[in-house]
Amino acid sequence: MIGIEIEEVKQATKNRRLIAWSIFFNFIVSPLLAFVIAQLVLRGLADYQVALILLSATPCAGMVVGWTGMAKGNTPLALVIVALSLLMSIITIPLTMVIIVGTIVTVDMFELFKGTLLIIVIPMILGDITRRLIISQWGRSGFMYIKPLLAPVSMLGMFSILFISLALGAEKILAQWHLVLIILTALVIFYILLIIVSLGISRKLDIDSKNIIALVYSVVGKNISLAVGLAAQFFTPLTVAMLAINPLVQAPVMAWFLRYSKRFQEKSQQTPSSN
Repeated sequence: MIGIEIEEVKQATKNRRLIAWSIFFNFIVSPLLAFVIAQLVLRGLADYQVALILLSATPCAGMVVGWTGMAKGNTPLALVIVALSLLMSIITIPLTMVIIVGTIVTVDMFELFKGTLLIIVIPMILGDITRRLIISQWGRSGFMYIKPLLAPVSMLGMFSILFISLALGAEKILAQWHLVLIILTALVIFYILLIIVSLGISRKLDIDSKNIIALVYSVVGKNISLAVGLAAQFFTPLTVAMLAINPLVQAPVMAWFLRYSKRFQEKSQQTPSSN
């Protein structure tokens, strides 16, 4: 959270149409796709169904900005989407989990809302205060020197949560090891459909290629650490286990789109869009 510039959210007013579509993809299309896949592929596996839907309901992570930059997309737009989606998820995650996951397992909306506040808002406030203190003490250059260390520290925290949660459910996970192939199948289908839908609609809307890259990455780059934190707090170790497997699919998909984006950028340069 220290690396997030909350002030960047103000820029969202400059790209209302694109921001609206990112919200539509992230908080409506994504959960609905996950629900359908959960019913078709993970039927009878409630813990894993919850994991897939929880993953779909989480906003995009900060890494989306990095991937968008590498693909030469609209990085400022990606930054705004990340910050705004994170703030909106305080409301959208509890609502999605109650409306969709509530049909599978019992969900306490009030407790989930409090948990989301705890995991998102408090760290965001403390992160913003810390960032301001660092800048006031050592300047922007000092902050940029420290910033590369933030992601590894954050990953260590997430790995700690994964280790503890998986250790608690080790017996059940080992007893159901054969389900890994089913879990991977569900995740692969989920991410392929996310790219097809978001990319297809973006092209139909005649959106500029740089903006398409930012939008697609904002849909595909789910905030796994946030999903793991919520799963560890409110659901079972098996739910955490599926989220632990997710990077095996999400990272390659994002890397593939990086290569693919270069192709349609070249095509768009030959026939430039009006947007």
